[in-house]
Amino acid sequence: MPQFDHRLLRALLLALTVLAACCGPAFAGPRVVVVTAERSGAHEETLVALRNALAPDVPDGDVAVFGVRDLDRAALADARIVVTIGTQAAKAVGIRMPAVPVLHTLIPRDAFDLIQYGPHADRYSAIFLDQPVHRQIALLNIALPHKPNVALLASPASDDLARRLASVAREQQLRAIVEKISTADEIYPALERLLAEPAVLLALPDNTLFNSYTIQNVLLTSYRHRAPLVGFSPAYVRAGALLALYSTPAQIARQAADAVRQVLAGGGLPPPQAPREFEIATNPNVARSLAIELESAERITARLRQREGRPEVRP
Repeated sequence: MPQFDHRLLRALLLALTVLAACCGPAFAGPRVVVVTAERSGAHEETLVALRNALAPDVPDGDVAVFGVRDLDRAALADARIVVTIGTQAAKAVGIRMPAVPVLHTLIPRDAFDLIQYGPHADRYSAIFLDQPVHRQIALLNIALPHKPNVALLASPASDDLARRLASVAREQQLRAIVEKISTADEIYPALERLLAEPAVLLALPDNTLFNSYTIQNVLLTSYRHRAPLVGFSPAYVRAGALLALYSTPAQIARQAADAVRQVLAGGGLPPPQAPREFEIATNPNVARSLAIELESAERITARLRQREGRPEVRP
């Protein structure tokens, strides 16, 4: 009988060892949890690019993806780091206050500042959607050196950004004009006042002001005043803006992947930061219509990267 017990014990231990080797990672749970409010458009592009940027350092099985509606505390509990895509996902994770580092992506700086993080704000960081103000003003000086006036339309959500842009514009010898409004009904009267003098209209990533419902009328108003619009996504250029400064989902994802690897290696999150990489799109047809001499997107991009001391980065 004792001999039988020893054999049984050895067999049981062997089975447990094999089980742990085969299924251990499943019990441990994903190391990276990604939370997204949408599975389409820029959100889905960012998710796919993030998975690609993390491979092969982080196996696909170590990455779990949750929608906002599927999210609960248990989904976040076993993760080493949580990555959110978009403002709604950031808010949903913020409410749950996970005890692990959280990196927000595709979120405007103003939205990041408004989220309540509780007593552990140091666990949260972000790669902002909006470009740094010095880069935006430098773009205007490079691409439109003969346009000394910058027009900024702001709501309470983007008032701080507008003030920072105006301050940097004045430092670089540009005249900044700011109109602050409270509701979408005030957009067009405010634009008429803003564009009474020749100016460049710089669009802010503020969904109250610049969205799919308002953009056509904003573009028509600016075009009527012969005021070029500078947007923050290539969609604006396709719609009729003169040019746009933006970062692609792949560029944001590469920067996010660097932060994830840093945490998984035992380090801390980097501080909240603007996108490192960027692109510029131009609309030559609009430039001709407004009698503006505009360099190619590639040339403007190269000059702006050179000013920042950044080499071109290719995937």
